[in-house]
Amino acid sequence: MKYWNSLDQLIGNAEIIDLSPVIEHNMPKWPTHPQIIVDPTITHEHDGYYCQTLVMGEHTGAHVDCPAHILPDMQDRTVETYPPNMIMGPAIKYDLYKLDAKPGERIDKDQIRTLETEMGDSAQKGDIVLLDFGYQKYWKLDNTWKYYALNEPGLSEDACELFAERHVRAVGADTIACDTPVENGYEHFSYGHHNCFLPNEIFIMEMLMNLSKLPRRCYFMAIPLKIKNGSGSPIRPFAIVG
Repeated sequence: MKYWNSLDQLIGNAEIIDLSPVIEHNMPKWPTHPQIIVDPTITHEHDGYYCQTLVMGEHTGAHVDCPAHILPDMQDRTVETYPPNMIMGPAIKYDLYKLDAKPGERIDKDQIRTLETEMGDSAQKGDIVLLDFGYQKYWKLDNTWKYYALNEPGLSEDACELFAERHVRAVGADTIACDTPVENGYEHFSYGHHNCFLPNEIFIMEMLMNLSKLPRRCYFMAIPLKIKNGSGSPIRPFAIVG
């Protein structure tokens, strides 16, 4: 019982940073994904209580990708086959915005290592890697929302290999496709999705928010929905920072 009390005291007194966007009409989405609908279907005035209807894809808002999302030979590795703590663990943040990479460009291994030298820290086995590209500023609900969806820098093959060789648990970013470079809607090949991360069951998280509020190290927590045959799932991620 003392362990439960200690855990309650630790989390109850901790500073928590919410890392998710609000799920709402007009939010950015991958261009070919289903439209997001949040409808106040049941109302107090009409029905005596309140309940909304949600229509959205599995990869809406902050979400996690599982191997089945991209890899036909791993169709059995869907979201409900993993334990609830699949994306919980110590996390390290990389301030990639300092590199000023443009849409379609790739950040390579040497740049990551130079940044690690400046940080005095690096991702280790079991860590969750959080990539802050500085892209939250492009998250819009008006008619400029497509810039976020159609443009982002990404990672080179050797950068993806670097994290995979260290056996990290997951890689997440504040962009719509994590390691995938995209320029004006043209999607360059994703080494993380296809070669390095998902084939090694290193989960990918996308559309994270508030990474700029995080210290270098934190404890990351998120739980996916238990979707049958799920290629991924929306998540409510947050960080315990102190």
